[in-house]
Amino acid sequence: MEFNEQATVVMAISEAQRALRAGRIGSSDATRVMAGDWLALWREKTGRAEPDNLDLVAAVQIGIATEFLHPRFVEHATGIACVAATDSVFHAEHDWMVAHPDFLTRSAPGGDLDTIVEAKFNGGFQTDRDLARRYHWQLHHQLAVMGLERGVLSILRPTGHSMVAIARRPDDVERLIETLEAFWWHVVNDVEPSDPLPMDGPSYETHRVVDMSRHNRFRALADALIDRRGAVRETRAAEAALKALMPDDARLAFIGADEPGRGLYLTRDRDGRLSLRYGAAPRRARDEAQNWTPAAAPSAADMALAGPSLDAVLANGWAAGAVSAD
Repeated sequence: MEFNEQATVVMAISEAQRALRAGRIGSSDATRVMAGDWLALWREKTGRAEPDNLDLVAAVQIGIATEFLHPRFVEHATGIACVAATDSVFHAEHDWMVAHPDFLTRSAPGGDLDTIVEAKFNGGFQTDRDLARRYHWQLHHQLAVMGLERGVLSILRPTGHSMVAIARRPDDVERLIETLEAFWWHVVNDVEPSDPLPMDGPSYETHRVVDMSRHNRFRALADALIDRRGAVRETRAAEAALKALMPDDARLAFIGADEPGRGLYLTRDRDGRLSLRYGAAPRRARDEAQNWTPAAAPSAADMALAGPSLDAVLANGWAAGAVSAD
């Protein structure tokens, strides 16, 4: 299959392409079909409902606005040009399946444009593997339509860029097409479907899950931690309570400077985060330290000038006008 290579980056599908896709199953539709969202999608495909308006969905609009950045990052990572895919492509046997990939690149320098690049912006906490599973069916729909064997999920985050290779899985392509055919029958015959169970994509996790019960050293250390769990919890509670007592205007607070093995100090960073350390506080800090003394209780005159406290207002209902100030 031949694809046009153009340098111009297209940031979103055109209205003509959107209209073309409305009467067919596109890659995003394939994700919904595999997720079991049949009834809502059927209503859209049969003209009974309008698709959701995504104009004010922030994640969608940020993805569109940043789409043009993906070719630059992909080319920087691979050294191979990444170009916009300007054409809509139909499946060779099922013309109701249409794909409009974001970009195309090559698996080897100087070769054909044989790799789909699906651009995604993610501002959440999903891992690359989680996102690969989430968009598995969308990419496999594109691979099936275009007759290609390889795709790349290009993930742009506020903190950086990453890529996940997606290899075509023949069994999943077969499963996908069979499921899409079942859904499309309802559209063609105008028969309302029910929502089936979702079909999740495969796991892209590369790390193992290991039972360490037969590892004697691991087991001994784990047993020791389990036996001392109560003491660990008490220690953590004491640390939290200690931090709560840190004076608001202190950058460092300590005890036990002259007692070997009994020192402990708290530090506050520029963002207000507290850290607990064991041992003697730094010498310079100890040299400029002031002795802690209890805060003096405010006088009646000071309280009158300051007015009622927030706690008093909330407790007495003054904010709601329930108590008179007279």
